[in-house]
Amino acid sequence: MQVRGSDDTLEFADKFRNYSKEDGHQYRNLENKKFVLRRKSKVYCPNCKSETNLNDIYCKECGTCLESISKRTYDFSIKNILSNINIKDSFKVAGFATVILFFISVIVKQILGSVLGEYTPYINASDILLLLNGGDLSVFTSGSGMMSYGSYYNFSFQLCSLILLALPVICLGISYKVFMKEKNTNELTLFIQAIGVGSLYGLILAVIALLSRNQLSIGGGFLSSGYSLIYGVGFISVLFRGFLLGFLSILYIGTKKEYEESNIYLGIFKQSIKTVALGYLIVFVLLVIGHLIGLSYVYEFGISNSISNINVFVVISQLAAYIWGFANFNIATIGSQSLFLPSLFKTSLSIDFKLCLIAFVALSALILFISGIKLNNKYKTSSKKPVLIFSVFYAVIMASLSIFTYVNINGGSLLGYNIAMNTNVILTLIMSFIYSFIVTFVGFKLSNWD
Repeated sequence: MQVRGSDDTLEFADKFRNYSKEDGHQYRNLENKKFVLRRKSKVYCPNCKSETNLNDIYCKECGTCLESISKRTYDFSIKNILSNINIKDSFKVAGFATVILFFISVIVKQILGSVLGEYTPYINASDILLLLNGGDLSVFTSGSGMMSYGSYYNFSFQLCSLILLALPVICLGISYKVFMKEKNTNELTLFIQAIGVGSLYGLILAVIALLSRNQLSIGGGFLSSGYSLIYGVGFISVLFRGFLLGFLSILYIGTKKEYEESNIYLGIFKQSIKTVALGYLIVFVLLVIGHLIGLSYVYEFGISNSISNINVFVVISQLAAYIWGFANFNIATIGSQSLFLPSLFKTSLSIDFKLCLIAFVALSALILFISGIKLNNKYKTSSKKPVLIFSVFYAVIMASLSIFTYVNINGGSLLGYNIAMNTNVILTLIMSFIYSFIVTFVGFKLSNWD
C-alpha cells in the first residue's frame, strides 16, 4: 500500500495496515468474529524445515507462506472455563446486586409491617431477600414441658412470583453494567462471566440462608410448657436458584448483537427466551382482559379463599405462567385442578374456559411455527441443527420458568389449608422439547416449500 497525501491520510492508512513497511512483520492482529490469522510454525518452515524469523511472512529459502487464516475457535472445556473465571469481578457483580436487593428488601419489610403486625420483628430483611430469589421458607416447632404442641405450628411455603423475580434480574443487570460489561469481548468471555457471577451469586445467597436461620423460644406460663419455632430459608434451594438466576441473567444481558450473528448458539438462545417471553406476555394480557370483562376463571381453581388478600394481577401473573406451560403440553397443577390437554374435558372447569385453554394451545403452536420460519430465514440451511438447538434452549427456559413459578404452601394444622400451583420440572423439560421440536421443525421445513 502506498501512502500519499496529508498526515490524516497516513494515520487512516496505518489504522488499516496489517504489516510493517520497514521489515514486513505483522503490524496488528488480523481478527474478526469468525477467522483469525495464525503462524503456521514458530521456528521452522513447514515445507523445507529451514529456520525462520518470527517476523517473517514468507520462508527465505522456498517462499512458503508462514501464516494462515483459520476458523476462529474457542476452548469451552471445563478446565479452561474454571481457570479463567475472574473471582474478583464476579464477586463485585454478585455482591453489589445483593446489596441493592437487600436495601429493596428493607423497604419491602417496612411496607409489609402493617400486614405482619406484631410478627414484623421476627422477619428479617435477609429472609425477604432470599424469598425474592425463589427461596422456600420452612417453620418447625418442638414442644416442651407438660404440654406439647407437636407439629401444630409446622408449616412451609415456597412462593416464587415472576413479578418479584424481576427485582434480582434488574439488580444483576445494573451491577453487570457497572463492573463487568467492558470486559465482555467475545462469546467465551461472556460464558465464563455468566458462570462466575451465577456461582458467586448462588453461594452468597446460600451463606445468607445459613446465617439468617432463626430460633424463637416461647414460654408457657405456670405449666412450664412452651415451644420453639425454628424458621429459615432452605440452603440448597437458594444455592441452585441463585446460580440459575445469575447465569441466565448475565448470559442474556451480555449477549451482543454481533454475538447473535456470529454464534448460532447465542443467537438461538436469545430467540428462545424471546419466544417464551412473547407467549407468556400474550397469555397474561389475554387473562387480564378476561378478568376486566368479568370472566371468573380465577375462582375456578378452588384457590379464591387463599388468594383473597393478594392483588388479582399478581395472581394472574402466576396463572399466566402455568397456563403457558399447559399450552406447551405440560401438566399444570393449579389449586384443585390438574390441567393436561388430553384430559382437559374431564375437569370441572367451565366449557368456556376449556375452549379458552385450547385457544392458548393453538397460540403456542402458532408462535413456535413462526419461530421455525425465522430460524430458516436466518440460518439458510436444510439441516435440522438450528431447530434442535432451539428446542433444547426452549425446553431449558420452560423448565427454568417452572422452577421460578413453583408455589407450594403446606399450611399444616395452623393454617388449615394447602396450596399447590406448579408445573413438574422434569416433565416440562421433556414435553417442551418434544412439542417445540415438532412444531418448530414444521415451520422450518414449510418455509422452504414453494
